[in-house]
Amino acid sequence: MTVTVDTPLLDSLISPSAHRARLEEISMRAEELMKPYVPVRDNTLRPSVMASDFASGMLTWNTPYAAKQYHVPMNHSEAGTQDHWDEAMKRNDMPLLEDYVAKVYEEVF
Repeated sequence: MTVTVDTPLLDSLISPSAHRARLEEISMRAEELMKPYVPVRDNTLRPSVMASDFASGMLTWNTPYAAKQYHVPMNHSEAGTQDHWDEAMKRNDMPLLEDYVAKVYEEVF
C-alpha cells in the first residue's frame, strides 16, 4: 500500500528536517497500527520492520519469507494476523492514523 500526501502548504511552513521528523513519527505510528496484523509465528517477521527507513516513509519487513507471508493467503498462527497487513490496517484503523497525522501537524497551523 502506498499513501501519498500532497503537502505543498505544509512544506512551505516547516523546514525539511522538521518535515522529515514528522514523517518518521507518522511512519512509526503506521507500523504500530499494522503490527497486530503481521504474522508472528516465530516472532521474526514483526520486528524485521525496524530495518525500515521511517524518516522517508518507507516501511519494509526484512525477512526472506516476508513477501510470501504478504502475498500468499495462508493460515496464520495468531488470530487477527493475515496477508496484506497494510490493507487490514487501512480498512480497520485508518481513522486512527489520520487523527494522529492531524495532531502531529496541528502545531504548524
